Amino acid sequence: MRFRRLVAIGVLLTALGLLAGCGAGAPNREQRARVEVAVLDDGGALVDLYAAGRLESDAEVRALAGRVARRLFPRAADVRVRTTEGRGTAFARAEIDRAYRTGRTPSLHIDTSGALRELTARGFDDTAVKLRLPPVPATSAQPSPARLRKNAPAPVVDIAMRPEPKRWYGAMALPVLGAAGVVLGFFVRRRSIALPSAGVAVVTAVLSVTLSAGRQGANLGVAGKLGGTALDVASVAPLTAVPIGLPAAMLLVTVAVRWFHKPVAHQPEMRPRDTGVFW
Repeated sequence: MRFRRLVAIGVLLTALGLLAGCGAGAPNREQRARVEVAVLDDGGALVDLYAAGRLESDAEVRALAGRVARRLFPRAADVRVRTTEGRGTAFARAEIDRAYRTGRTPSLHIDTSGALRELTARGFDDTAVKLRLPPVPATSAQPSPARLRKNAPAPVVDIAMRPEPKRWYGAMALPVLGAAGVVLGFFVRRRSIALPSAGVAVVTAVLSVTLSAGRQGANLGVAGKLGGTALDVASVAPLTAVPIGLPAAMLLVTVAVRWFHKPVAHQPEMRPRDTGVFW
């Protein structure tokens, strides 16, 4: 009996020693964070905070994201924070209203010192930062900050944007020309006019993609001309040149196939009815 008791005590002490050793040697959870700031076309902004470390709950992540957003945009009208998921990683997103004032020459001042204090207070000593601006002509007094580090100067970014709404009007010329080319290609009987017109429609469809015509709507939003749903529609409108050009491309392919498969000389091709459609 005494031997069994000694063995049990030995096993118990060994287990306690192992548990104590594992607990003492366990490393602290690494504190990692990434902040992505997206300045929107309509004057708003989004601040996404990806935080991994000793934050206990989603509520703490949302609270930290809200404080960081308010530090980055202290003059914002409203800040709404929610937890969402993207690319398989949960993060907190702060949606900011009126982060800057739209107009002919809007400017944006971002001082990251307040955000740096909030992050370092929670143990995030080295935070990656990514800044995205609207696709309009702009000048920046300082490059976009790449990292926020403890005991390092906090970057301050001054951005002056120069929206050019005329770029959107130029992009809208593409679907207009494409529609005219499709109409002429299908309803003009003379091939010398119809085929080049169809070719113009195809070229406008290609140019609308290569020239990023869908991004020109940002000039209207930053300039304060449009907002909300109207801005979304205006941004998509130049890209309608792509579906408009598809029938013209099919027409050219059909003509090419018929040209390569000409009828035999002793089997003359029947002339279609003179309707003016599809010549």
